Amino acid sequence: MLVLWIIALLTVMALGLTTTQRTETALARNQIDAARFRAHAESALALTALNLLSTPVEATAPEAVWIPNGMPRALVLDGVELRVIITNETSRIDLNQATRDELAALIELAQGEEGFDTAQRDALADAIVDWRDEDDLTQLNGAEDGDYEDAGLPYGAGDGPFNSVEELRQVLGMTRELYQRLAPNLTVRNEQGRVEERFASAEVLAALQGIALDDAAELVLQRDQPVLPDARQTVFANRGGPLYRVRVAATDGAGAGRRMEALMLVQRGAQPPYQVLWRRFGLLASTAEQTATPAASE
Repeated sequence: MLVLWIIALLTVMALGLTTTQRTETALARNQIDAARFRAHAESALALTALNLLSTPVEATAPEAVWIPNGMPRALVLDGVELRVIITNETSRIDLNQATRDELAALIELAQGEEGFDTAQRDALADAIVDWRDEDDLTQLNGAEDGDYEDAGLPYGAGDGPFNSVEELRQVLGMTRELYQRLAPNLTVRNEQGRVEERFASAEVLAALQGIALDDAAELVLQRDQPVLPDARQTVFANRGGPLYRVRVAATDGAGAGRRMEALMLVQRGAQPPYQVLWRRFGLLASTAEQTATPAASE
């Protein structure tokens, strides 16, 4: 009986050691993969800055010029395929400068036809205006400090400009899903005071011009195409800036992987020629998870 107990104890100890070893191996592999992706992402940022700093000439192939219009671009580094998406930060609608009607139009587009709610649209648009203004006067459908208190929130309206797009999540009535659809088209760093429509998304164009989303999508499709058939595609010497949003993603065979988003200041002649103002790292959901929850996907 004693021998059986000893054998059972040794078996439990062996299983515990095996589990611990597997856990430590998985943690080490995860750290190595994260470090490798960070190195690849930093290289992608450097190559992006180099391309944006270059001046295209007439003989330059259009595909060699990286346009900051939000279209994905494949980049292979050290045998690893990355997906790089570049957008011009000034091609987004500034939360602190947008009119109430522009905000309402963008919210309506983010809601979609199936989830369109006039009351929610108007309430959110007014609440955003109330959040950024300094007075305590409530817009028709808006929200000031008392409304946040009635909702059981420990804070009131911001009473000042938005410091980040993420701050929008605190506005009364904002949902996680709606925020995720709005955020890619918003910024708080548009110092030039106007939206650069040459590289704007279809949602931004539709909100600014007051046109249908399908018509705006057609404009986006046509704007980079040659005017005449069989002609060369336009090569943009001026790609806006100096602020660019860059997203780098690496996926595995199942569609899961890692991503990085960064805001870059790119200025020709400056020292250094580019600066990364901030960067964020995260994990990509698998293909199945992205299909199940599209609002949570990149």
